[in-house]
Amino acid sequence: MHERDPMVALLLELIGGFFGFLGIGWIYAGRAAPGIVLLVGYWLLDWVVGLILAFGTLGAWCCIWPAQNLLFGALSGYLAYRWVEQHP
Repeated sequence: MHERDPMVALLLELIGGFFGFLGIGWIYAGRAAPGIVLLVGYWLLDWVVGLILAFGTLGAWCCIWPAQNLLFGALSGYLAYRWVEQHP
């Protein structure tokens, strides 16, 4: 078994989160079940809430959507980083 790099988990989560693939860093970290739940759950929540907000704000939400993905990716990436650090 190889040791996982916490920085890779953080970057995967940050970049994946920006593109709507939140959970990839957790899968890399060895936490496949939470990673898949996060991936599918975020897709559903992101698209449902995002579409409602996009229509409700007449499209203005689309300008904020990438920042939202980046914020959630950064938060989840930080948590994945800490988890890998504590569980080598």
